[in-house]
Amino acid sequence: MRKILGLFVLAMAVTSGALAQSRSSFLQVSAMQDIFVNLSGTTLSLQLGANPKITYQSVVYDVTEAFGVWALDNDDDMAATGTNQNSWSYDENYSGTGGIAGWKTNPNAGIGPGGGPLNFNFSTLTGTVENTGVHLRVNGTFPFGGNTAYFEVVPEPASMAAMGLGLVGLLARRRRRSK
Repeated sequence: MRKILGLFVLAMAVTSGALAQSRSSFLQVSAMQDIFVNLSGTTLSLQLGANPKITYQSVVYDVTEAFGVWALDNDDDMAATGTNQNSWSYDENYSGTGGIAGWKTNPNAGIGPGGGPLNFNFSTLTGTVENTGVHLRVNGTFPFGGNTAYFEVVPEPASMAAMGLGLVGLLARRRRRSK
């Protein structure tokens, strides 16, 4: 009986750990379209365009809803506080490496295509935010099962091009100075 009880407690601990969202819960997609997440100062904004899509493991999924938006930390130096905003609950988790802080709502209570922008305000936000993330529902089923998952927001090609041009400019400037 003790052995069965011990196995039950272990199974419950593993299950609750698997359900908890953490920095490692966020998957990286190869492309996002019409999904806009922006962190400016202490304001985190979320908006879906008319035709939001993600590409994950070479499959394109239509996004039907976003119901979570997050600031993501990779190296344990971010700290944040916030409060609930309307039907969206403030949530944070700093377990393991990195951390997350942001807002979530119940599925079917988020925003659909053409929704937003929604602005969420951190009471405090210190340290470095390396990226942002969203919790999405899609048409279809992911390879790991279900139709919802956490994803890191991928900068759109224009932002990547601007960053690349900036890097080229810095390298050219450095090269001119060294001559």
